[in-house]
Amino acid sequence: MSREAYQDEAIILRVSNWQTADKYAVCFSRAHGKIAFVAYGASYPRSTSGRLVQPFAQLELTLTPGKKVEILRSCDSLKIPDTLDIDTLAYGAVIAEVTEAITTEGESQEKIYELLLETMELLKVRNKRLVTLSTLLKLLAYCGFAPQLESCTSCAKPVEKDGFFSLVQGGFLCAECAQGDELTCSLATRDLMLQLQNLDFGKPSEFTVKGSALMELEQILYKFITYQTDKPLKSLNFLAQLQK
Repeated sequence: MSREAYQDEAIILRVSNWQTADKYAVCFSRAHGKIAFVAYGASYPRSTSGRLVQPFAQLELTLTPGKKVEILRSCDSLKIPDTLDIDTLAYGAVIAEVTEAITTEGESQEKIYELLLETMELLKVRNKRLVTLSTLLKLLAYCGFAPQLESCTSCAKPVEKDGFFSLVQGGFLCAECAQGDELTCSLATRDLMLQLQNLDFGKPSEFTVKGSALMELEQILYKFITYQTDKPLKSLNFLAQLQK
C-alpha cells in the first residue's frame, strides 16, 4: 500500500476523542468514499484541525495511510460552516450514522457524497423528517439495499392495495403471501416511500403527506435499516427525545 499523502474533500460524519489529546473521525469523501482517520493533537485548544474537524463540516483533507486508520496531516474548510439548530443536528446524526453503517470504507461513491451535500442544505430549509427519510431511501438504493416496492417480493404481483413489509425479504408483501410476522404497510405508505426515494433534491416538489403514512414509513424504514446493519441506530434515541 502506498504511504504517500493524498488529498480529498469530505464531509465529517462522526468525531470522538481518542487517547489524551487526539480525535478519531469518520468522514465520507468525494474520491475515496468512507475514511476513518486520526487527528493527532486535535484536542488542544490551539489546534486548527480540532476547530475544523467537527460533525457535518465540509473540509479539504490531506491524509497519510496508516496501519489501521489514516492520519490527518492538514485540513482546510471548504465553506464557512453554518450554526445548525438542535433539530438539524439530530436528523443529521441519523443520516451520518446510517451512511457510516451501510457504506464500505475506501469505496468511491461520488453520488453519495453529492447526496450528503444536498441533504445538509435541504435540512435547513425543508421538512427535516421528509428530507431524512428521502436521504435514507436514496442511500439504501445507492448501496444495493433498496426495498422492493413495485411488486410483492413473494409472488411478484403488482402492488395494488394495502399489504405488509417483510424485513427478511426486503420489500412489500401482499396480504395473500404474508405469514403474520411482517410489518403493516398501507398502499399510501408504499406510495410515499417511492415518492421520497425518487425525489429530485435539485428541484424538490411540494406534496401532501398523511401523518399515518409518515409514521408507518418511519417505523418500517428504521427497522429495515436495523435489520440490514444488525445493530440499533443510537442516534434515534436523541431524536426521540426531541419529538416528545
